[in-house]
Amino acid sequence: MKLRKSEEPLPGRAVALILLLCVSEMRAETVRYSVSEEAERGSFVANIAKDLGLSGEELLARQARLVPEGEKQYFQLNQHTGDLVVRKQMDREELCGQSEPCL
Repeated sequence: MKLRKSEEPLPGRAVALILLLCVSEMRAETVRYSVSEEAERGSFVANIAKDLGLSGEELLARQARLVPEGEKQYFQLNQHTGDLVVRKQMDREELCGQSEPCL
């Protein structure tokens, strides 16, 4: 059976399919944690490597980092273990003022 010109496979389609399959394995994750205002410096929050299903080596290889919304970095991430800890104690009034709820 001879293919008509419109039915011939295009190399661009094959490349697009391969890229789609490769990129589909990559994903962005958003994880949220609640931390008490009274949590002291060094307090354990979570192990994000475990929560994301990664090992510490994978977290390090992917160059995981924390990106603060403001100037102050309230949390610290150990890239080797995935542990997230409080770096600086939070002040609710400083962060949210009088707004309710404070998230």
